[in-house]
Amino acid sequence: MLDSMDGLQLHPVFLMLTFVSFIVLQWSVYFYKSTKQITSTRLQNIKIPYLCYSLSIMGWILSNAYFYSPLLVYLGEDAGIAAALAANLLSYSAFACAYLVCLYLARPNTIKIEITMLAIASLLVVTANLFNYDIIKSISIDEAGQFALHFGESTSYFFLIVLGIICLSFRCVILYARNAKPLQQIKSIYMLLGISVFMTSTLLVHVVVPIFYNDFSLAWLPPALSISEMFLMGYALVTSRFYSSRHILYRIISLSISMIVVSLPVLFFIEATNTKSTLSIILLTAAFTGICWKWLNEMSKQLASEVVFNHSFSPQRRIYNLADSFQTSIDKPLGQIASILGVSCDSIQLVSNIQDEPIYTRYLKSPTNVLVLEEIEDTIPYTQNPKEVLSLRKLYQKMDTNNIAMVLPIFDQTNNVAHLLIARKKHNGRLFFGEEIQALQSVLKKAQGYINADLKIKQSQALANSIAHEMRNPLAQAQLEFENIYQLISSTTSSDTLREHALKGKRAIDRGKQLIDIILREVNHSSLALEPTEPTDISSSIRSTIELYGFEHNADRARISLDLEQNFIAKINDTLFNFVMFNLLRNATYYFDSYPNSRIEIRTEQGKFENYVLFRDTGPGIPESLQSRIFDDFFSHKKSGGSGLGLGYCQRVMTSFGGSISCTSVLGQFTEFKLSFPATNLVVNSGVSPEEGKGTQQPPTDSQEPLLAKPLSFDFSASKMILVVDDKEVQRTLVKLYLEQLGYGVVLANNGKVAIEIIQSNPIDLVFMDIQMPVMDGFEAASIIRQSYPAIPIIALSGESGEKEIERMSELMNGRLSKPTTKEALSKILNSALKEPSLH
Repeated sequence: MLDSMDGLQLHPVFLMLTFVSFIVLQWSVYFYKSTKQITSTRLQNIKIPYLCYSLSIMGWILSNAYFYSPLLVYLGEDAGIAAALAANLLSYSAFACAYLVCLYLARPNTIKIEITMLAIASLLVVTANLFNYDIIKSISIDEAGQFALHFGESTSYFFLIVLGIICLSFRCVILYARNAKPLQQIKSIYMLLGISVFMTSTLLVHVVVPIFYNDFSLAWLPPALSISEMFLMGYALVTSRFYSSRHILYRIISLSISMIVVSLPVLFFIEATNTKSTLSIILLTAAFTGICWKWLNEMSKQLASEVVFNHSFSPQRRIYNLADSFQTSIDKPLGQIASILGVSCDSIQLVSNIQDEPIYTRYLKSPTNVLVLEEIEDTIPYTQNPKEVLSLRKLYQKMDTNNIAMVLPIFDQTNNVAHLLIARKKHNGRLFFGEEIQALQSVLKKAQGYINADLKIKQSQALANSIAHEMRNPLAQAQLEFENIYQLISSTTSSDTLREHALKGKRAIDRGKQLIDIILREVNHSSLALEPTEPTDISSSIRSTIELYGFEHNADRARISLDLEQNFIAKINDTLFNFVMFNLLRNATYYFDSYPNSRIEIRTEQGKFENYVLFRDTGPGIPESLQSRIFDDFFSHKKSGGSGLGLGYCQRVMTSFGGSISCTSVLGQFTEFKLSFPATNLVVNSGVSPEEGKGTQQPPTDSQEPLLAKPLSFDFSASKMILVVDDKEVQRTLVKLYLEQLGYGVVLANNGKVAIEIIQSNPIDLVFMDIQMPVMDGFEAASIIRQSYPAIPIIALSGESGEKEIERMSELMNGRLSKPTTKEALSKILNSALKEPSLH
């Protein structure tokens, strides 16, 4: 046999189909291995049908390759007919298995009837082809690749059955896509595209053309194209991340341009030299491609990008190119990335405080990990482990509730997650495609060093800003008391009055020192675990803390109630515990002016394993969406001043005591912090009776009436009436003192809403406006005043130093003073503002 085949050349189509079948085999092995470790119920159901489909495709390709091999001529007509019948069976097997895959996707629980009907049809097809019941009558063979099959009458029934399976497969994919989520719809598009290419080419080339034109010259085409359907369907089954159609088109055009540019010189060379040496052609093509590849690759991508995206670079490339921009800024390149992705600037954010986000970080172990909302949703129904299902559901609900579409990790130099990049859902409902995710991962990997450095700088700036803001109020208090002492020295004031003002000034300075100590501990990253602790009577420690705390005015003490009957011993460091209580007191008393009926309740509770200090204030409360973030470093919400160091510091202190701190809050009702301490066997030895442990702090108090918006009785001897708006009483009092010394009438308001109500019912000549205030801040109030009373000058009186805040102040207001201000600065700006017309 070998002798008779000597001198025969292998047909190019035979070589091509053999190579394609080898690729199919490799893909089948890859699919099996990639799904072996996946426990998804869906994949387990469709794995066997898909592998049978792939192997049927491979057999069908090889059976078609037979007609282009030397064996076609050598073995003769009988073997040719057998090969044609085998091709029928293998092609039918591929169609049937593809239908099963689509059926399991569309209706996984109600397919008994369909499977029964498929089994009956399969029995008929197999019987008809195995025994050749008038399927193939004969075959005419001229040479390899030159043949003609003569079909019998039963062939039409076979083709009808195949056509029916094709239609049912399309129907299943459409059912799958009709009520599917966006990700499933993309999967169905890939599957429909693959099925369309494979089945349409098969019907046209193997049915229509042979029957009506008796032409088998293109019989090789459907087997060659079948690889596209296999890849598209397999890709849709094993992955949940897809490339956009525009990106695929861009890649196809780019590759086509490269192939054309390489082919033209090679074809010209072949034509000019009339060479037929395959080796020479291959070497020439490889040499030309290698020499020109860099230029060719750039040129083809640029041309393709111009065609598809109307830009010199693709969106993916433009995102890559932004990596170096992170050296000078974070916000600007993030804004550019948002623009390229077609989302708003605030849709992409960096989150630095990740200690309270374990639900994200547990899934982000390497730079290649990414959480995509639709991928999580697609995974949940097919996960078998109940615990993993519960975890994924919580993750999905958190992301969906917060409108988050994607979470990417940013690592530090120790390969730990340092920050998270949060991308919110696109407004048009579209998914983040594979090329966009790849580009973001690449740019973050390259820029993560710049991002970490920039965020550290921002934290330092926030810390400096915190020091500046936190010190303004005690400095203003001290300044006010010294001003009072200065005025009283020249009068016949008793020494007791002078002593009282001096004591208030000393308390303000002490409060400033306490703040400095807390901030310096954070700056120096002092290890709290190394601080000495000793058994301490917690009730005595709480009373001592309240006595030491530097209240802005004595009236605040009367609003604190103590219930310390259930006393206990805790191993603490007095200084650190004082800092915790100082932070809680400072946060609660911050709203005393704006919420005049609010109070603080501190009580102790004994437990079997833990003892507790409960600190409750009846102020504004904390929104539920923010409660999980209040212990983050540098997190602050609607508070002038602080950077949010306090509660994060409290959490670390309580951890060093072996305990914890938690928060419960109802917006508009209360906020309660629960300090937990490990129970000890030590007994309290205190001379304090239970009655003494329960009560309210009652030192001498100053009256503190809430500021009301109502018509006021003005001193008309004053030349002008000035409205001072600030949420801190000490700041209002200091400015009022200076203004009265300058001969102006003064009205006070503790937030923007009250200020507007006062202006509506009283003649006001000028407004000094703080910026950060509860209820209504200075910017909002200034905007309303500017619209309704454009003639009233507004002067910003604030400690804000940010570029955006200063720019907005210049837009809305007529001038700016920093807190605490001086009498000279007030006089200068008043003379200027009241003599000139309003600037707006």
